[in-house]
Amino acid sequence: MISINNLSRPDPYYLLNQVKNEYKEFVRGKLKIFFGYAAGVGKSYAMLMEAHDMKKMGKEVVIGYIEPYERPENMKLIDEIEGIGYESILYKGINLREFDLDKALMRKPEIILVDELAHTNAKTKRHRKRWQDIEELLNAGIDVYTTLNVQNIESLKDMVESITHVSGRETIPDRIFDEADNVELIDVEPEELLKRFSDGKIYSKEQTKEAFNNFFTKKNLFALREIALRRMADRVNNKVESVRLSKGEITVMPTSDPILACIGFSASSSKIIRTAARMAEAYHSKWIALHVETTRVQRLSREDKERLNENLNLAEQLGAEIVTIYGDNIVEQIIEYAKFRNVTKIVIGKNNRGHSRLFNFYAKDIVEKLMDSKLYLDVYVIPNPKIKNKKNFFRTNFRINFNVSFKEILVSIFILFMATIVSKALDYLRFSLPNLIMIYILAVILVYIATNGYLLGIISSLVAVLLFNYFFTDPRYSFQVYDKSYYATFPMMLLVAFIIGTLTNKIQREARNSFEREKQTQVLYRVSGKLLSATGTENVVAIGIKYISRLLGREVVCYLSEEDKLSKPFIYTVDKGGDNNLLSKDEEAVAQWTVLNGNESGAGTNTFYGANGYYAPLKSQGKVLGVLGISCSEAILKPEQKFIFNTVVSQISIALDREILSENQKNSKLEIESERLRSSLLRSISHDLRSPLAGIKGAVSTIIENGELISTARKGQLLQGVYDDTEWLIRLVENLLSMTKFDDGKMQLKKSMELVEEVVYEAVQRTSKRFINHSSKVTIPENVIMAAMDGNLIEQVLINLIDNALKFTPKGSLIEIKAYEIDDRIFFEVSDNGKGISEEILPHIFERFFTDGSNISDSRRGVGLGLAICKSIVEAHDGYIEAFNKKEGGAVFRFNISKEEIKYGK
Repeated sequence: MISINNLSRPDPYYLLNQVKNEYKEFVRGKLKIFFGYAAGVGKSYAMLMEAHDMKKMGKEVVIGYIEPYERPENMKLIDEIEGIGYESILYKGINLREFDLDKALMRKPEIILVDELAHTNAKTKRHRKRWQDIEELLNAGIDVYTTLNVQNIESLKDMVESITHVSGRETIPDRIFDEADNVELIDVEPEELLKRFSDGKIYSKEQTKEAFNNFFTKKNLFALREIALRRMADRVNNKVESVRLSKGEITVMPTSDPILACIGFSASSSKIIRTAARMAEAYHSKWIALHVETTRVQRLSREDKERLNENLNLAEQLGAEIVTIYGDNIVEQIIEYAKFRNVTKIVIGKNNRGHSRLFNFYAKDIVEKLMDSKLYLDVYVIPNPKIKNKKNFFRTNFRINFNVSFKEILVSIFILFMATIVSKALDYLRFSLPNLIMIYILAVILVYIATNGYLLGIISSLVAVLLFNYFFTDPRYSFQVYDKSYYATFPMMLLVAFIIGTLTNKIQREARNSFEREKQTQVLYRVSGKLLSATGTENVVAIGIKYISRLLGREVVCYLSEEDKLSKPFIYTVDKGGDNNLLSKDEEAVAQWTVLNGNESGAGTNTFYGANGYYAPLKSQGKVLGVLGISCSEAILKPEQKFIFNTVVSQISIALDREILSENQKNSKLEIESERLRSSLLRSISHDLRSPLAGIKGAVSTIIENGELISTARKGQLLQGVYDDTEWLIRLVENLLSMTKFDDGKMQLKKSMELVEEVVYEAVQRTSKRFINHSSKVTIPENVIMAAMDGNLIEQVLINLIDNALKFTPKGSLIEIKAYEIDDRIFFEVSDNGKGISEEILPHIFERFFTDGSNISDSRRGVGLGLAICKSIVEAHDGYIEAFNKKEGGAVFRFNISKEEIKYGK
């Protein structure tokens, strides 16, 4: 049974996204857009009035940039607000005024006013568009007020153009408008707006007259107003649905199957892209921009390739998922991909009937085949503009590669020459003419294979027919023909040679493309495996940039982020003699900006587009780990190259994130271990300090209260107990301090040449007062032994070992201390004749905080640091310490250090 309360619960995933967005908003500035349907409705005036209201409320408001229209009411409001000033740029002899982004970031006010959101910046500016300047201000935590007209929204551009017949170039991505924190519609009746123009309040009289004749007609203004109101209504509707979803009033956000937009290199593809973007927004669905790359793409002109890149970039800007698939059967590729992605809506373009029905038949066939497919597909056909130039249309659809090398010409001549020689030989042997025709057809096929393009193939086909006619048809050695049947044979021979050669050339190109794609796939698989097994950030980066450089044949550089600063560069180039054009200060500044802002920049983008390289951030879980750059000094990256680059960038980011997580895991384990040790230390100290402190307190209080009644001998015993307990506490504190220094890496050895005999006797002397119930024996060689050591630390090792022996042996036991040398090592031993050490605890006695109270003869158990300190000190001297039991009974602790000599300088 389903509970009604569960139906009204808010979507937890939506609420989680809301929390993330609110956190992002907490550190990010807020954007308010004053939105209108045309110039003159009062956007700037409303923005200035709002700024004055904020100023009265105590907000810090400055003007970043206001368009200099010199309208009296605006100028008065501008004069009363602080301005940061404009940046003056000289461009082609014209002095341009631009918004000074760097000055605004340095000033960092609470609110800044920046007019004309869709403005295109001068070429010397960091960003190509002003909306990118504003995004950088928002990321810096500055609130921004700006203005925008409806014709400047990218997805509405073609709709506005169809109404006004004016093409606008200054646009913003739809997401900027949709993600704005506040949009205020500034509306005025078209009649009132036209009156303002007539009164000269907007433009001068000359400009007003021109505007009335072009853009600002009453019909256009009514249409633009309707578009603006609808766009605003869509925004409000989306906001309402989001709020209802967050409150649980609706459980699922209305969604639809993805929309597939089929795009190519034609200029009309931009209209398809904007239509698909508007449909995706209306249906609340994702959309895919699909490009089918055929073998013909290699024959596209530079202009067509640039237009294709522009269309793909436009689709990406409007929020599309970019997909490129390969194949010459366009319809089949589209249908198969639609099946794969469960697409039910396809947007595709169709040419209007132009000068030739033959040229339009193929485009018509694509649309009809899509509509006739067995899949349930809604096909939205967008009419394309009529073809104005038959020549351009022919060159676009039937392009021939005229780039022919001299070598290819010689190869073609040689092949036809050999075909003629072979045909002559066969003719001499009285082979029939059809056999000779096949020889020439084979020669034409070989020309297609050996050369690049159609031109030499077509010429070879024609030459082959002429050679056959000249040498083998009657009358021979003449181009005349007696047999009329050859008038059919020659065209058929020419046609067959051309068709077979064309198909052969096409298969060859497809094989070449398949090989390239397979090669790229293999390299991507290889780099994925290498990055998966790589350890260490430097190895990850080195592998990544090496494979990118090999894949794309360009210089690659990588910087890692170190607290918002760049690490040393990792550089890899195919040409070892390269000039490293990615290592200049300017290029490093572009990389630094990419790390700080987390966005792509450089060649082929709208930010630092004059740079020599393209830079992409290495991101993981919202954090920028570094930046990867690739040289574009010769040419910017093609879409497929950019896809490969970004794919490897993603893999490197994942590998770096894995290394960071691994390092964090190690640090967490160390912290857990340190915390465990700290807890053990506190627990041991709190328990073990109680006995000696209680003994000291009892002895001292007895002497103070009953000093006169206590005998001198008894008083001496009490004071000796206080002394022993104090000595034990001093050793405990010394051990704790030593262990702390080792943990912090602050323990420094102060080596000097020490006499081994003196170190041993000093240790014995310091522990002599504890040998009341034990006897001792010191064995030292008669010869003088000198060794490089830190005398105080080695002495501490011996004291700890002697103290340990005294503590764990019964009264009357013998403690023996030895020192001797073997080869270049000095050995120290502390042994006893007690019960020895249990085999179960023997492997653990040098561990921290390990104690064994079962065999202790002293009332003070200890905290288990003495032997651990001994091990650390000995290992710091490049030595080794061990413990074992004697056969006759008792334990032996032995350690050795190197007998090295210190060479003192002058």
